[in-house]
Amino acid sequence: MRRRDLLTGLVATTAAGALPTAGLSTPFTNDETNALATITPVPSASWLAAADTLISSLKTAGVWQTLDLFYCFAAPSSTACTYNWVNMTSGRLTANGNLTYSANACVASDGSTGYFTTTFDVNSNKAQDGNAEYGFFTLNECTTDNISPFQTAGGKHYMALQANSTGAAIANLFAALNTSAEASFSSLWGSTVGHWVIQQNDTTAQLQAFVDGSSLGTSTQTHSADSGAVQLLKSASGSYTTRQVAFVHYGSKLTAPQQLALSKALYAFLTAMDVRPMAGTPGLSTGPTNVAPYKHCATFSGTGYPISPSFPAPAGSFQGRASAYPYAMIKVNDPNYNSIIRLEAHAGDRPSFDRTTITRVQINTANLVAIPWQTTCDLAFSFFIENGTVFDTGFCDLANMHDQTRGVNCGPTHAIDPATGNFLVWYYVNGTHYNIYPVVTSAPCAKGVWHHVRTTYRLDDSPNGFCQAWFDGVQVLNATGIRFAASTGAPFWWNITGLYQGVTGAGPTAVWYANLEFDISGTQPFASRISNPLPVPPLT
Repeated sequence: MRRRDLLTGLVATTAAGALPTAGLSTPFTNDETNALATITPVPSASWLAAADTLISSLKTAGVWQTLDLFYCFAAPSSTACTYNWVNMTSGRLTANGNLTYSANACVASDGSTGYFTTTFDVNSNKAQDGNAEYGFFTLNECTTDNISPFQTAGGKHYMALQANSTGAAIANLFAALNTSAEASFSSLWGSTVGHWVIQQNDTTAQLQAFVDGSSLGTSTQTHSADSGAVQLLKSASGSYTTRQVAFVHYGSKLTAPQQLALSKALYAFLTAMDVRPMAGTPGLSTGPTNVAPYKHCATFSGTGYPISPSFPAPAGSFQGRASAYPYAMIKVNDPNYNSIIRLEAHAGDRPSFDRTTITRVQINTANLVAIPWQTTCDLAFSFFIENGTVFDTGFCDLANMHDQTRGVNCGPTHAIDPATGNFLVWYYVNGTHYNIYPVVTSAPCAKGVWHHVRTTYRLDDSPNGFCQAWFDGVQVLNATGIRFAASTGAPFWWNITGLYQGVTGAGPTAVWYANLEFDISGTQPFASRISNPLPVPPLT
C-alpha cells in the first residue's frame, strides 16, 4: 500500500475521535509524520519537519523498529502530547489531574494529582521480559522526589534519581526492569537532567543504565517479570514526580551505537524546538533561565570528560565557591558535541585557598593527572564570552597549565588582556613571563560569538621545547627552540576549563567552552582544527 493509501486506511479503521483527520497535507517522508499531521490543532510545518527528521534518524539507526511506545512532550499542544508516534492507534495517553504543558518543550505534573495512564501492557509486544528498555528525557533538576516518569501498574519498571539542592554529585541511581530488586549505578554528575535509559539485556536480569547515550555500567538483579499497563509521572504506589519531561520511550533493547544515536536524535529535535543552550545574563543567581538540558554541577568531582583517545577520561574536581550553585558550572551533555560547559563567576566567587581579590571557577586536575616531562601535547577548544561580562583589570585566564612541582601557572595559559579585551597565550619560564607583562602578540576577541583555539607545545629543554597557538585560524604565538616549562623535569596538571581573575575581584564573567580535545600521543592530531574547527552549538 502506498504512503497515502496506508494513511487513509489507518484513518478509516481508527475509532471515532481517536485520530482527528483535519490538517492532512503534502506527505512527509514517513507515514508516522503524516499521521501526526492529522492532529487537531494542526501542528506547524516546522514541528512536523523536525518530527520527520527525528523519525528518519531513528529508522536509519535501527531504533524505530524496536519501539513499542514513543511519546514526545516537546509538542505544540496538549492533544499532540498524548499520541504514541510508533502506532497512533495504540498506547494513547489519558491525562489525569493537573498537568502543566510548555509548548514544544515539556510536560510536568503538579506532584500530587497529575499523571498519564495507558491501556498498553508491558512485555506484550516488541519489548519482552529479557529484551526490554525504557527511557525518558527530563529538563529540570528534580530535588523534591526520586520518581521516574516511566512507571507501570505492576511496579517493576522504575528509576530512582534525585538531585541534591547544593549540586553535590548523586551517589547512586536505583532502577528496576522485570526485577524484584533494584540495581544501583553510580552517577558522576549531580543532575537529573538529560536522557536516561534502563535496559534489560537478558532473562538473568542483567540491567544496564545509560545517560545521554553513554553506559553507566551493568548490574544483575533477581529476575521477576512485570505486568500491568504503562503509566507516566506516577508510581504504582501512588507517588508523583515533578520532572519536566520532554520524551518517554519503551521497546526492546538497543545496541550501544543505537543508544547513542537515540540520544543524539532527541537532543537534535530539542535544538530544533529552541530547547537548547542559550547565552544568559551574567550576574544572575540562576545562570541562563530558558528551558534547556542544563546540568547544574557545582560540586562535581570525578571523571567524565571525553577528550581524545590518548587521554580519554582525565579526573577533575570543581574549584570555586560551592554556594555559587546553580550558576557556577553548567554542563550540557548533548552528544552531538563534545564537552559543552558554561562557567560563571561573580565578584567574591573563589575557593577558600584564594586571596580575597581572586575570582575563580574551574575544573582542576591537580594531583590527579600528571603530563610527563618531554611530552608533545596538542589541544583544541572553542569558547564564547557572554555579553555583559566584566573583566578584571589585572588578569583573566581561561584554560591553563600548572607546573606540578612549583605550583605556578606556567602555561600555555589562554587569556584575555584586560586592557584591550584581546585574546593571547602566555607562558612562564625561570621566573620570567613571556607574552604578558607586557603583551606582545594578541588578537581581537569579540564577545557574543564563538572563537576557536588550537595550541600545541612540548615540555622540554632548549632547543626541543616549543609552544605554538592559533586563534580563529590566525597564529598568535610561535615560540620555538626554547625550554618550555617552569622547571626542568616537572610534570604538569591542567585546569581543564578555567575562569581565573585577580587584582580587583571583578565580575560577573560568563564563558562557554565546547569541543575540548587534548592529546599527549605526540602525533599532534588537531592541526586541522586551525581552519576547520568542530561544529559548536548556537547560543543566540
